[in-house]
Amino acid sequence: MVTAKSKLFGSSSIIDKSAIIHTQPTSLADVLQLIPGQLAVNPNLGAAQQINLRQIPSTADAGRANALGTQIIVDGVPISNNGNLQTDVTILNSSAGASPPFSSVAGRGNDLRQIPADNIESIEVVRGIPSARFGDLTSGLIIVNSRIGSFKPEVRVRLNPNLAQVAMFTGFTNRKKNNTYNIGLDVLNARDDVRDNFNKYTRFQTQLAWQKFWNSDKTFTTTSIASFYKSIDALTKNPEDLRNQNEQNADDNGLKISTEGKWRANKKGITTLNYIASFTYSEQKAYYQSLITRDLFPISTATKDTTQRGVYGKSEYLNQTRVDGKPFNSYVRIEGTWLKNIWQFQHKIMAGTEWRYDVNNGNGRQFDVLSPPRQNYSVGERPRAYNEVPGLHQLGYYVEDKITKTIGGKLWILQAGLRFDNVAPTSIFKSKYGMVAAPRINTAIEIQRGIWLRGGYGIAAKSATLNYLYPGIRYFDLVNFNYFATNPAERLVIITTKSINLDDQDLKPYQSKKYELGFDVEKKGIGVNVSFFQETTTGAIGINREVKPFTYAKLVATSTPPNLPPVLNPVPIKIDTFFAAYDVPVNNRFIQNKGFEYDINIQEIKAIRTSFNITGAYIQTTSFDDGQFTDATKAYSGNTTPTRIGIYQSSAKITSERLNSSIRLIHRIPKLNIVISMLWQTIWLSKSANDALSSLPIGFINKKGETIFFNTNEAEKPANKDLIRPVSNLIPTSLPPLHLFNIRLTKEWAKGFGFSFYANNFLNIRPLHGDVNTGGLVRRNEALFFGAEFNISIK
Repeated sequence: MVTAKSKLFGSSSIIDKSAIIHTQPTSLADVLQLIPGQLAVNPNLGAAQQINLRQIPSTADAGRANALGTQIIVDGVPISNNGNLQTDVTILNSSAGASPPFSSVAGRGNDLRQIPADNIESIEVVRGIPSARFGDLTSGLIIVNSRIGSFKPEVRVRLNPNLAQVAMFTGFTNRKKNNTYNIGLDVLNARDDVRDNFNKYTRFQTQLAWQKFWNSDKTFTTTSIASFYKSIDALTKNPEDLRNQNEQNADDNGLKISTEGKWRANKKGITTLNYIASFTYSEQKAYYQSLITRDLFPISTATKDTTQRGVYGKSEYLNQTRVDGKPFNSYVRIEGTWLKNIWQFQHKIMAGTEWRYDVNNGNGRQFDVLSPPRQNYSVGERPRAYNEVPGLHQLGYYVEDKITKTIGGKLWILQAGLRFDNVAPTSIFKSKYGMVAAPRINTAIEIQRGIWLRGGYGIAAKSATLNYLYPGIRYFDLVNFNYFATNPAERLVIITTKSINLDDQDLKPYQSKKYELGFDVEKKGIGVNVSFFQETTTGAIGINREVKPFTYAKLVATSTPPNLPPVLNPVPIKIDTFFAAYDVPVNNRFIQNKGFEYDINIQEIKAIRTSFNITGAYIQTTSFDDGQFTDATKAYSGNTTPTRIGIYQSSAKITSERLNSSIRLIHRIPKLNIVISMLWQTIWLSKSANDALSSLPIGFINKKGETIFFNTNEAEKPANKDLIRPVSNLIPTSLPPLHLFNIRLTKEWAKGFGFSFYANNFLNIRPLHGDVNTGGLVRRNEALFFGAEFNISIK
């Protein structure tokens, strides 16, 4: 089996080891291309890898929310990104929430590059309604199980034009003591562009596992796993770049230790009792440097609101900024199950509780205050320590009953559960951010032998991460007086520092509501799985740019004595107003995904030794900012301070549609020990449209900081003409069908020795398409790409 296999509940797919091996994956992301609706892409480790489930590209905020809401569980432990604070203060020339100059997934989903796939036994991808056991998610769930057991040592060597990878792993058993040990090692070095020797990605990962049966009847089992990883995503300094000296890197190291216990009690009160506990400690060290050229500028080192004498910075200097994070995560879950037969209904009742904790004890964002990162428009830069940020506790409680009943010779299954999530608890049932109740129901009924109808409904919630809850303090350095004389002794600059403390944001967990209907058919070697879905996410987190007015005094000199600073008049010549622009996280993004997905499997036709797998999906993604937009650019783009700043409808509704199919042909030649698979992927429909955006304001902010909203038609009055904004609405786009052909071959020479080869887009179909909105040409499809793998299993 070299493709994903559908599962009855939750619209989930199972990918086993044979499919993983045939994919020749460099990371978990490569394997996920087997899921219905996902597109095949070339291996690319030059940037962080994210997964969006049942969602197509729409807005950056929608993509971040979907990836963050996709929970990844490795060997029973959720991989948390809640404590990641590897961020930067966005310069106002960039869009709100822009990524830092170094590689970072803070506020997004986990970087899938850090999860190698060669030592994985199976993967389950839940796109529908998950069990009540799982929390801190919205989009879906990826469950990864490592290989645990006894097997011969294996070595895999993978090569393609952009990377080299070696993976080694083995497992052995001490039968006398009922102990099983596993060891795995993965080393990878990659470049985004073979012509670029300075932009590299390196990964090292090792894992040790120990499984033990503690009694002769094997009713109590423990599995303990320790894993360590190191990844470096670096743009090293070009020795020929003597001028700019650009350099940036992100060096991540992590250690995870977990232990899981399973007790098959088979008692009257309880059937099984499970527990799992883990901690994960990481060190994230980012660094960037660049030569900054600017006018002589005043600098203040104040870290509170005050007025003081400043200093002059250099007109050209080398900025070096370090971002040091040390996120720590701990997780504990205890769960019991009971098997009961009540009135001929078979019940599998599950109840449990879990606790997770995320904190970051890093030194934070540090630099020389006299040579700060580039900023503008009076934004001041100050170092910040992450170990001052409070940790985030979460409690979860859940109960679920899976009921099975035979009615008229047909099987009916109902799985109903309820989960409560307590984010930042103040007590067991009280929360700083509010309790979330999440009911979840899945049901399936067999209407004929091999034909099932199923449906589901569920709610899930994802907490805000620490970088959203505690963005830090923003500083603004406003110049009261500035006299730069030729004689340094005569220079004087007075600066008023104003600050906005953005820490402790009141961000609620954002929630998704899912509905699903589907059917499954298994007849005469043909399996068909079809799901219709609608998923609505409300309160997703985005970044908005806001403004706040500050008043400050303008001073003048009464005299300029020689060899001394000027003497200032204590009475200000005037009181001026400055609109400070800053980025703040908000709970107002709306995302809706609806459509259908399908998975058709045709068993091997023996005459031609070929089986077929046909998957695909139609997905419509609608997203928008369900809030207000403040025209912060007006606050700093002009030469004069405006009297008011307009407030507008935040964004237009963006709707994207895509229909795709993936036909996989799997041909086997047993005598030659060869498996060949060919993919024909087609994007039949690719459309995007934006609703019209109004140029009229809905209100404004005045110099007093008051927000005033207009009544009906008031915005159209001549007195408000200065607030009308220019609007350029995008033209709807519709792209023609696009085809992609890939081929993969796996050959076993002799027992224990194998070779694999793949070629992506081997017909090199890469059409140019004119973009009606930019007037430029866009190259579509993946580039022609190939790679090979050698594997050895030692006897």
